[in-house]
Amino acid sequence: MPGPDDAALSTLQPALVVASFGRDLQVELPDGSVRLARPANRRLRCLCGDSVDAERIKGDWVVRHIQPRREVFYRQDKRDGKRPVAANVDTLLVLASPEPGCSAEQVDRYLAIAELNGLRPVLLRGKADLPDAAFDAMLAEFNALGYSSLSVAADQPDSLAPLRHQLGQARSVLCGLSGAGKSTLFNALIPNAAQRTSSLSAASGEGRHTTTTTLLHQLDGGGWLVDSPGVRDIRLWPMPAGELIRGFRDLLAHENDCRFADCSHRHEPGCAVRNAVDAGSISSRRYASFCDLADRLAGQLPP
Repeated sequence: MPGPDDAALSTLQPALVVASFGRDLQVELPDGSVRLARPANRRLRCLCGDSVDAERIKGDWVVRHIQPRREVFYRQDKRDGKRPVAANVDTLLVLASPEPGCSAEQVDRYLAIAELNGLRPVLLRGKADLPDAAFDAMLAEFNALGYSSLSVAADQPDSLAPLRHQLGQARSVLCGLSGAGKSTLFNALIPNAAQRTSSLSAASGEGRHTTTTTLLHQLDGGGWLVDSPGVRDIRLWPMPAGELIRGFRDLLAHENDCRFADCSHRHEPGCAVRNAVDAGSISSRRYASFCDLADRLAGQLPP
């Protein structure tokens, strides 16, 4: 029989999905409490970061509606091409460090992921205490394109203050190459992340969720950070060149001036993008990076 608390909470309440694992969820209610929940039916595909309406029925929390999403963050999926990971994310933190190293072309790919997902990219120059003039010169190329950057060192708390300030109330995803220091930086920003994951596993009764869960962690100074398997080493999904160019803001600025609407920017006459490369308005390195990535996403080169 329902108790008095069930009757009092039978109306819908706004909630935030702060964890998703399969069809199971954790939602944060307006009073700050976090409860296990499930979607009311299989048509509701909730993502971490969703704003939802939930109600308590016979002691269990059920999500009835998903509020309209501002953005959906996708990553590559070998089976479906691309897979939604989180909703209402607005910032992609791209960590690049001089050790083990990171090429400009690899940075291009992460920035393209941000642009294609509609996210604000922020370059993080990792291991700030390790000088490397050539590496810093490489990052300066992206600053010239309008991308912001910060220097961080996970073991130097003072260096994280500007990052915490910039994150503010943002919902961010952290990515970067293996060995760049993502886990160290993540743990510095969210010291209790491992404890929360263990608590979720205990609450759900299924330890396997610790490796399949997407979590939304709140930062001490405001803002949120998404943690999800496969996100820290994200890759682009297959797409035509006409879509990929949206990930290269400097090339995109010239696209509308191309003679043909379906220009591939490779061989067509009257291509404004190639003309801008010839004129020096677009970096030849960036153009070559775009062409290489377009071939890989089209399956013409190994990924």
